[in-house]
Amino acid sequence: MRFKGMAFVLMGFFLFLSMGFQPLEASTPLKKLGRAPFYKAKSLKADDVYPLLVRMKKDVARGFTQAGVADLYEPFMEQVKKQPPEEVKVQPGQSLQWMMYKKKGKVRVTRDRVWTGKAPFEAYRIVVRHKDTDYDFIVPKICFNISLKEITAVPKTAAPPAAPPKEEPKTPPPVKEPAVTPPAKESDKPAVPPAPPVKEPDKPAAPPAPPVKEPEKPKVDAQKGFFVGDVGMLGRFDVSAFGLLRVGYRYKFHEKLAVTGLVGAAPLLDGDNDESAFLADAILTYYPFSNFFLGAGVGLWASSSNSKADLILEIGIPINQAPESLNFELFLEGRSAFDQMGDWTKYGRVGGGLRILF
Repeated sequence: MRFKGMAFVLMGFFLFLSMGFQPLEASTPLKKLGRAPFYKAKSLKADDVYPLLVRMKKDVARGFTQAGVADLYEPFMEQVKKQPPEEVKVQPGQSLQWMMYKKKGKVRVTRDRVWTGKAPFEAYRIVVRHKDTDYDFIVPKICFNISLKEITAVPKTAAPPAAPPKEEPKTPPPVKEPAVTPPAKESDKPAVPPAPPVKEPDKPAAPPAPPVKEPEKPKVDAQKGFFVGDVGMLGRFDVSAFGLLRVGYRYKFHEKLAVTGLVGAAPLLDGDNDESAFLADAILTYYPFSNFFLGAGVGLWASSSNSKADLILEIGIPINQAPESLNFELFLEGRSAFDQMGDWTKYGRVGGGLRILF
């Protein structure tokens, strides 16, 4: 049947990924500004930038800390204080190393973005020189999302060579006249040596200054909860084909670990040896890389005639990580009832789909 070939193709792709496939890093397109603004601005002037930064200094400091460049916060503020930023236009195709923004009132940072809008956007440019390096910042006027465009090393200038010493004209030595000894006088007596200076007592040394405590870095709050929706297909080798529709919630309790609870349905699309089923799944997801994940969990496969507890294995890649819009992941999933593990090729189900994170 036509779904048998599809099932074997999906199984082959699943095995290929599980044998060590590592996706490449790629820049994420940025098509529109203003959806997740750091500050909503309509007619922001250059002289307004520094007062606005002072007003939001705690959030700005959190953004620099989350971006991993907390030491640039003070030089950045000092540069804007002493010199208003320069107005520029950022052309389509321009890459940004990172951009800070706000979502649901919390400061976040997205990385490796490239402007893919149809037209250039207006922004302010701020160049900060710190430790022989120039940091080129871009601040879009419409959203005030502080972004790092590029980093450039400042070449050190060599000291000019020293000028050769000037030669003075040589003069003939003066002619010495015979010395005349004056007659001795009574006043010419040996001088009395001066009295030795009185030594002042040593002053006690000043106590050392107390050490200066470094300011504590502000804590960064990150989003931990997401609503999730799955759309895809599952196939069984006997042969049967099912749709896959699930909704649920994901909680990210660590930077690389998340747990997701899902409920939904697997409607039978083709085949006579099975029935449509209700699903209730719990999956633990691990992100060894920012754009690659593995998952394992348990689930319930319940039809009108039978109910089974399943083991679930997943593998996949994020295909979009834009903070101002929906995020998407592609996943492959294999599942089998615990009491049917020995008959995987007969009862196991494998498939995949698209996962939407809200």
